[in-house]
Amino acid sequence: ENSCFFMDPESFEQISIKKDLLGDKIQLLTENLSVTISFLEENPLSVDLPTNIECEIESTEGVVKGQTAASSYKPAKLKNGLDIMVPPFIEEGNKIILDTRNLEYVKKVN
Repeated sequence: ENSCFFMDPESFEQISIKKDLLGDKIQLLTENLSVTISFLEENPLSVDLPTNIECEIESTEGVVKGQTAASSYKPAKLKNGLDIMVPPFIEEGNKIILDTRNLEYVKKVN
């Protein structure tokens, strides 16, 4: 399947978008996520996701002793399969806010 489908919330029309337009961000798509699709004539040009979305940490490494908290982020895998860097205090199961523009950690959700 080379495309994913979006529904126009007003007309309920299905819009087909080539997965290439989304790249890695396709993993951020969830049911009922509102996106903005830009068109040139009838052709979709880009898909803009909300700037910040909530994601859940599936797994992350422990903090290495002697590491300074300020300087060191550690690798983590999100439930959606994306790999990102997070601060040392983030643990498995935490919910975080992710910036969809650069796929960077923003903050922990309480």
